[in-house]
Amino acid sequence: MLTKNQNQSPIYFDAEIVDESREIVDPQQYDSEQVQEQIAQMDGGVTVLRGIAQGAVLVGFQVTSTQSLYLAGSVGLFPAVVAGLPVGLSVAATLCYLRFENSVIPTITDRQKFGLGVTRTLMLAASSWKLTTDAQQMDFVARSSFLGVTQQVKQYEGIESPKQTNFPLILSLAAVVAVILAFYCRKR
Repeated sequence: MLTKNQNQSPIYFDAEIVDESREIVDPQQYDSEQVQEQIAQMDGGVTVLRGIAQGAVLVGFQVTSTQSLYLAGSVGLFPAVVAGLPVGLSVAATLCYLRFENSVIPTITDRQKFGLGVTRTLMLAASSWKLTTDAQQMDFVARSSFLGVTQQVKQYEGIESPKQTNFPLILSLAAVVAVILAFYCRKR
């Protein structure tokens, strides 16, 4: 306890800052790491732009080749296969970034390129779906217009439509009778 007449002497603390990490930060190394980080971010941006550009080029190829086939008069399954081929190739290329290592669940080797592959595949699938839907609509319009033109020509030339007969019914009845007679003759 201090009394009133006693002066309190100041207390001084002697302290030392100790860095236990033993890691010396070199300013040049720190700057180099910052530059490397910026380069990695720039490379990531370039990879994204490259993936989008690849997807756009493939969609352009897909549309051009399919439309060229339509203009050449090709209809049916072949243009649909040509429209779906880039989608299949993109799926195959995207699956190359998956690895199965003693597990049922795959691991992704390069997440950025896998994401770009998925994006490119979705772009191509949407384009392929649009192209095949347009082809089906063109086919429907062509069939409808062909039937309309045929009916107009028949009406103009005075060609009557064939009368409905019972020919399919008679043919099927004759086939049944022939089978029964064959079995009957075979038994005798």
